[in-house]
Amino acid sequence: MRLAANNLQIDIINQLIKLDPNDERLVKGPIYTLFKLEAGFNNISSIIDLFQTYRKFYFLNKDKDCEFLALGSWQDFNSLYHYEDIENLTREHDFLKICGAQRFKSEPDCLEWHGLEDCSYFVPKVIIDGGNQGVDIKIILPNSYFEDDNAKKEALHKLAISLEPNPKHMHSEYNYITKSISATSKTQWGKMVNEAVSKIKEQDLKKVVLSRKLKFTFKHPICAYEQFKTLKENNTNNSYNILFQFSANQCFYSVTPETLFKMQGRNVYIDSLAGTIKRGKNKQEDEFLEKTLLSNEKELEEHRHVSSYIEGALKKLTKDLHITKKEEILKLKYIQHIHSKYEGVLSDDAKASDIITGLHPTPAVAGLPKKESIEQIDQLEKSSRGLYAAPIGFFSKEKTEFAVGLRCALADKQDLHIYAGCGIVKDSSPEKEWNETTNKMRNFTEVIKAKSWTNFQ
Repeated sequence: MRLAANNLQIDIINQLIKLDPNDERLVKGPIYTLFKLEAGFNNISSIIDLFQTYRKFYFLNKDKDCEFLALGSWQDFNSLYHYEDIENLTREHDFLKICGAQRFKSEPDCLEWHGLEDCSYFVPKVIIDGGNQGVDIKIILPNSYFEDDNAKKEALHKLAISLEPNPKHMHSEYNYITKSISATSKTQWGKMVNEAVSKIKEQDLKKVVLSRKLKFTFKHPICAYEQFKTLKENNTNNSYNILFQFSANQCFYSVTPETLFKMQGRNVYIDSLAGTIKRGKNKQEDEFLEKTLLSNEKELEEHRHVSSYIEGALKKLTKDLHITKKEEILKLKYIQHIHSKYEGVLSDDAKASDIITGLHPTPAVAGLPKKESIEQIDQLEKSSRGLYAAPIGFFSKEKTEFAVGLRCALADKQDLHIYAGCGIVKDSSPEKEWNETTNKMRNFTEVIKAKSWTNFQ
């Protein structure tokens, strides 16, 4: 039986009510059991908004070979001390994906990121998983489900809540912007950049990544899915498409081009992405800008800082490390980057979480040296980063993949926060870096401009 998207809650619950505990389709682990059904649909991203559960995670990777939607949570992990628990679970359950993200760094709570602890990872109740043979609906059940009727009823009730249909699906309100501000003015930005350049020239500091934020307030609560759908359509090449609703009112979404790391078995794949220029208005201008980028000493220096850092970190965690792409161009919708790629084999005594700890934050999103650059970020930036430039992805036994949360925004009720940053080195100028961050925000600002129900200027 193939399940239709618009009736998943009822169909799944009915299937579970009559499920025999000895059904051969069940895959049992020490704590959780998998029950898999076939989907009668192929477009996973189109059903994100069908469910009103506040715990929702959609992931489509840059290579387009991994796509899934995770709904609801049986178990949350809100501390980085839980890495070991997460990896023990995935080692013992080869069907589990533990999804989520962690903050860029520990920082005081603030209004837009309120309630988000150091990390937010979870064991999903349902994983709608794409593959070569079609879409599977993977229902994760706690083993207590099979122990007695009360436990079964409680689990079914919790599962039904996570699959509750969204009454507002396809019923977007007329919405418009009532207020827009730059959290950092252009004058403040100039002071930040000049101060960072001074620190770089007078200290043993090579690079600092500074970020800024735009905030738009709408008349009504934002439909994050509608914006994400347009973003996804506009960013199909060389970009991840990720949406993470981590509370009833907060939804983070990203079309980042940057892989923190991808792990298949013990094989590790990593991006070095730094050095930026805009896209051209035509092919001739685009090729000219590409050559300009690859000959720009400031941009090459920025890229090589990142590559050198990655090589140093990976030598401690991997063997057979080699570079598969060196200082080529990665083209996105509005900008292009210098791009290098690395491959290696994870050392016998290393784990996926060691790669996160060893790499994050890279010089591409923090600076170099790490400790000193983060100190400068704390001193100069006025806004909390939250999940901006942070690891976001999933753990599983056979495959683990994390992106870096760039080209991103946070929807919080009526407020939309858009984030972008750039690398500051000794030759940086405030005007050029302001323009670079403006171009990086265009994924979102152009969507806002294009919608007839906004008054964005």
